[in-house]
Amino acid sequence: MTPKNVDRTLLFLSLCLAVALGMAFVNDARACTTAVVSGQATANGRPLLWKNRDADNKQNQVVYDATGRYPFVGVVNSADPAGLDIWAGINAQGFAIMNSASYNLDKGDSVAEGQLMRLALQSCATVEEFQALLDKTDGGRDVMANFGVIDAKGGAAIFETGRKAHKRFDATDPKVAPNGFIVRTNYSDSGDTEDGSGFLRRERATSLLDELVKAKALAAPTLLSGPARDVANVRIGSYPAKGLPAGAHWAYTADSVCRFDTASVALFEGVRPGEDPLLATLWVIVGQPITGAAVPVWVRAARVPSALAPALKASEMTQALDAVRTVFYPETRGELKKFIRADAFAASDSALEPRLLKSEAENFRHAEAALADWRKEAPAPQEVSCLQDQLAERTLTEIQAIAPKAEGK
Repeated sequence: MTPKNVDRTLLFLSLCLAVALGMAFVNDARACTTAVVSGQATANGRPLLWKNRDADNKQNQVVYDATGRYPFVGVVNSADPAGLDIWAGINAQGFAIMNSASYNLDKGDSVAEGQLMRLALQSCATVEEFQALLDKTDGGRDVMANFGVIDAKGGAAIFETGRKAHKRFDATDPKVAPNGFIVRTNYSDSGDTEDGSGFLRRERATSLLDELVKAKALAAPTLLSGPARDVANVRIGSYPAKGLPAGAHWAYTADSVCRFDTASVALFEGVRPGEDPLLATLWVIVGQPITGAAVPVWVRAARVPSALAPALKASEMTQALDAVRTVFYPETRGELKKFIRADAFAASDSALEPRLLKSEAENFRHAEAALADWRKEAPAPQEVSCLQDQLAERTLTEIQAIAPKAEGK
């Protein structure tokens, strides 16, 4: 058996084991809004991979894993400090992956999405290698999902993936993606047209990204400050962030891009072909996007900031974000939890969004200055680690200053 065949056999066996392990864990994937963006569509020519993760488990954290061929960082549930299920991640080769559950591909439950993404991060360097992994495991997966991937060679694609087959959609193909990006929510274009969910979210996210592309302004900062935090519902004319009609105090966000149960946002900014793949950046908020400010994480640091790292109960950042969340979502019972306090956006004593966006902009300013230097001369891991720690701690301190006010609401 050739080394290449041995390699593929080991990957297949690893995936079979991952599927078996997956039966022991609860897959709490619910409704996610995602997009893969080619470098052709962004203001700086670098691809983006975005996921607003909606899940039952609201406490997300970040792990660093070096147990496979390629080290990676990834978003996990607080109950999974070992990172057995990865819900979005990027590795040392600049290969990034995320998913959204698809409810119109096959019947039954999808239990192995997190394990498949972990395996992909450990073993794949390119979009083509991920496709080879899917080719090898067609018929041997317990997965129904849309996987978005980017790499350091310009690849950017969505794979609609069922148990027995998959279909590829390239964001670099103008016939497939006229504006250079593809949005997916919780259905697949190759699936049953009568099933699925997330139709309103996909329509809204597509519209918002179209506007940014037309303005030549699509970039990591604008995607995070706009689409990722969007709580509107166009179908019912609800725009709580911009104000509601007189006397209206609550808005229904179950169909918004940033929903009542959005647990985190992960945005990967890749590199241009020829750039150091270790400079690809994960921008993450380990809580409701409107409650925090994104901080950067790099694989080159070989660790994650302590504010985001797995803890006994939840990371410090997650706990702070949970407290701020009560300003916007004070109700926790039944259908009441699906309504956002619209006046929280404008109330003078809790005008949180401007402060959080300012903090996030400051993080981008520091990161972009550092990246400009690092592209000229590769930094030591300690330098990268130091910067991400500083930005995470500064952001945590600012959010904690807001959090006590949230607890008193």
